[in-house]
Amino acid sequence: MKKNILYQTRVDKQKNPFVALLRLLFLIILFGTQGALAQNRVISGAVVDENGVPLPGASVLLENTSTGTVTDFDGNYSIKIPETGSQTLTFSYIGYLTKSIAVQNQSTINVALESDISALDEVVVVGYGTQKKESLTASVAVIDNQEIQTTTNVSVAQKLSGKIAGVQIRQQSGQPGSFDNDINIRGFGAPIYVIDGIRRGGSADFQQLNADDIESISILKDAAAAIYGLGAANGVILVTTKKGSKTKPTFNYNSVLSVVRPTDVPKMANAAQYTQMWNDTQLFIPGGAGTPFYSPEELELWRTGAPGYESTDWTDLVLKKQAFTQQHNFSATGGSEKTNYFISFGYVNEDGLIRSNDMGYKRYNFRTNLTTEFAKNLTGSVLVSGRWDKNWQPGTGFFNIFKGTRVTLPTERPYANNNPAYLAPVLSGLNPVAFMEKDVTGYSRSNTKRFTSTFSLEYDAPFVQGLSFKAVAAYDANIFQNKSLSLPYNLYTYDEDTDKYNPLKQNDGTSNISNRNSNSDALTLQGYINYKRTFNDVHNIGATAVIEKNTWENRESFIRRYYRKFYTKDQIRFADVLDPDTDGIENQSADFSYIGRFNYDYKGKYLLELAGRYMGSYRYAPENRYGFFPTASLGWRASEESFLKDVSWLSNLKFRGSYGVIGMPEGNPFQYVEGFSIGSGGSYEFVDGELTEGISTPPIANGNLSWMEATTKNIAVDMGFLQNRINFTAEVYERLLDGIPAKRSIALPNTYGGELPQENLNSEVTQGLELSISYRDKIGEDFNFAVSGNFAHARTKRKYVEGEAFTNSYSRWRNQRSDRWNDVFWGYNYIGQFQNEDQIANAPLQNGDRSNSERELPGDFAYEDWNEDGVINGLDEQPLFYSGKPKMFYGFTLDLEYKGWYANLLLQGAANYTVRFREVYAEMFAFRGNTPAYFYDRWRKEDPYDIDSAWIPGKWPASRTIGDVGGMYRESSRWRRDASYLRLKSLEIGYNLKSQSLERTLGITNLRIYGSGFNLYTWADDFVKPFDPEKIEGAYSAGLTYPVTSTFNLGLNVNF
Repeated sequence: MKKNILYQTRVDKQKNPFVALLRLLFLIILFGTQGALAQNRVISGAVVDENGVPLPGASVLLENTSTGTVTDFDGNYSIKIPETGSQTLTFSYIGYLTKSIAVQNQSTINVALESDISALDEVVVVGYGTQKKESLTASVAVIDNQEIQTTTNVSVAQKLSGKIAGVQIRQQSGQPGSFDNDINIRGFGAPIYVIDGIRRGGSADFQQLNADDIESISILKDAAAAIYGLGAANGVILVTTKKGSKTKPTFNYNSVLSVVRPTDVPKMANAAQYTQMWNDTQLFIPGGAGTPFYSPEELELWRTGAPGYESTDWTDLVLKKQAFTQQHNFSATGGSEKTNYFISFGYVNEDGLIRSNDMGYKRYNFRTNLTTEFAKNLTGSVLVSGRWDKNWQPGTGFFNIFKGTRVTLPTERPYANNNPAYLAPVLSGLNPVAFMEKDVTGYSRSNTKRFTSTFSLEYDAPFVQGLSFKAVAAYDANIFQNKSLSLPYNLYTYDEDTDKYNPLKQNDGTSNISNRNSNSDALTLQGYINYKRTFNDVHNIGATAVIEKNTWENRESFIRRYYRKFYTKDQIRFADVLDPDTDGIENQSADFSYIGRFNYDYKGKYLLELAGRYMGSYRYAPENRYGFFPTASLGWRASEESFLKDVSWLSNLKFRGSYGVIGMPEGNPFQYVEGFSIGSGGSYEFVDGELTEGISTPPIANGNLSWMEATTKNIAVDMGFLQNRINFTAEVYERLLDGIPAKRSIALPNTYGGELPQENLNSEVTQGLELSISYRDKIGEDFNFAVSGNFAHARTKRKYVEGEAFTNSYSRWRNQRSDRWNDVFWGYNYIGQFQNEDQIANAPLQNGDRSNSERELPGDFAYEDWNEDGVINGLDEQPLFYSGKPKMFYGFTLDLEYKGWYANLLLQGAANYTVRFREVYAEMFAFRGNTPAYFYDRWRKEDPYDIDSAWIPGKWPASRTIGDVGGMYRESSRWRRDASYLRLKSLEIGYNLKSQSLERTLGITNLRIYGSGFNLYTWADDFVKPFDPEKIEGAYSAGLTYPVTSTFNLGLNVNF
């Protein structure tokens, strides 16, 4: 068990003034009986570690008897022992050396247990069970609540970022209520999520868990995931929530107040820059100089910001400098000898950065985990949780809002005649100030209500040692509702002669209101048989058999009505009933599986695990519907061998390997069924002018389509040194994805009218490496520290791609995809800027056309003529770039503690990938609007009104519109940039206050005050940094979505 070095609580707990009230509130749960024995005496005290940290749940046993107890949340215990007989107490705790103390005449015995640093008895949650860490043979990463909570964020995913080797988490937005972090394990893809033993929801549900409720998270990265079947080939994230304890009730309150700011925002040209650059476009019109739009006098007015010539910062008009967030969590835990509980409540309120304040997110959540012993050997549990989300934002959408801030001219005004009552029609109606106001353009509001429940009974069979049975039933329900309103509104022009404002109608006749509802239910039934036993003290056997059935049903409905004539009220019934848009669908799915796992080890040195899952899918024909997917793993704890046992500096040395096959249900379902598809893309007139919708021929029926199979191999070594103060793990892995559905590239006659079906044809392989290292120690009595780092690299190669045909060797070399890495992009090699007309005249021709070269100017981009044929065209493209998916990612953590003070730091980053910009950020004056400020450092004329004056060099070509620049915007090393980055992800500094007066007067055992920051600083390419390299954005949407944010937090955590 990990030693808590950061969050210490007091040992000497005084009587809590709330005890009487707590007993009333939890009377049923806390009810228990205690026998009173005559002629007994009471021994009490506290059990702590070598640092004075209380050890809750430590065992206190009277030697050679069955009399015993466990310590409470604060490490305190009380035990009644006979006046005569055995007088030795034994104190034990997982991960610590057992200590025995002979009882003399004292009534108080306080014990400090020493860490058993060589012990690897930590229990890890794995598929359908638990295992000791020392016996793991699979690739399983574990992170506990203490490590999770070192990062402060609303999203659980962001709390994990950079902390686990092989797990890549990329933040996509800072938008309140947006839980769309991209989570990827080993480059495989999106994993599945299992919460308290039940597969639940997807990434968003996982990210919206209350982190205060989480006990630990285990991540299955190799073939061990096969036991979870469908979709598990991409890995499995297992979440275990907190349970109660056999102690008196204890409480925790955690509060965080946060200030949120954008990490960075791309800067657009101001009015002075824009007017100068726009003048240049007129000067450099092909075929002869045009007439500059602005006179020298006007340029000076814009430069100085004279009255009426002030520059408009559209981003500043829409985006606030900061917003506020608050989180509050309250939990209670405790129990008796037979019953224990954990109860929590949480609240989150996030404000948005839009100045209209018409956006935000609220979340309410609760959890109740109750476990009780109904009878001897029979234990039951009830795990119930709920979440209610409310999310609201402008109806126009953030893409249009932020696009408006980027392209709207800085010379324009948001209001006609500067009158805030009249919004102006800037740049074809793209007024972002109008878009952000719900009372002007409308809104979108969403509500989600989610309920989860798990009920289980477990029976330990007394008639067979080590045998137990378990039954589990889980029911989840989800209700989603969205209401969207698109309003008609006016933009105004101002007539100075008449002093009137003239309206220009927007959304006239197309404004609408819509409601979307989605209800889903999921039911899981599981039956377990578990067996675990040790024979002759050397043969350790464990076996698990599970039957599982999952059913899922979803019902969706949608209606949209239009305000054809005029708007009245934001209710469906008040909109026009003619020509509404309606839709609805019901979906059901089910699966049934048999699951088995067998574990064996000899003396804890030679380890074996076998597992498998037999399951079926409705997608395929009956003869191909079912599949058995096995996995096997081996391990050797070499450090337990006699020839290494006495090596003092080597604490642990384990070699392990795994191999397994996981089924993935891919391909269109029901391809084995013959029939026709309704809708042929047109309608036909047969009788009396009535139109009849046509039908189309589906692909040929194919009963051979079956499971796509992922074959995963993993080899690893785990090492521990200096009593496990230093730990190191290295893993290499490969996953072959075989049977990817594709259609054969066979030409069919036009008269056939159909198409070929999908078959299991294509394949790809992913290979990777993971490294992790940690060092934990102390200096003196008061200074503790821990450092860790992790590194991962993964790439994917297409093994076979159906339909590749090549006419010659060059065609094969240029276009082949089979047996090549699929993350390589081709483009032109940028070699600099033309410095004068002579260089242009002697340069290779753009696309072989002299007219293209004649349009070029000094300062334009020059590209390498790779094949040296005197022409710049597609034959000069080279394999120069990585794709937009990082191949390498890494993290580094540092934890420090000195007495009550502590600090933790997290660095996280990624490398070996690129980002490509187009349109707004890669084209001057895209949409005939504004342009990025970096284009101002351009080649220009010394006299901006004289085409024959001397050139002044700059970083960018001379200002022109996109049609005036030959070849400037090619896919090249000038526009596709290295997106590698290193980010100071989080930093927290705090103090644990422990005071006897606080404990006596308020019952507070520990009070922690802390300040922290999230996304604090990023090291990256200066060109890429304003767009945030962590985001995954299409080239056309880069910089046009809600920004990633930095967060500055002030927190308070109280235990009582």
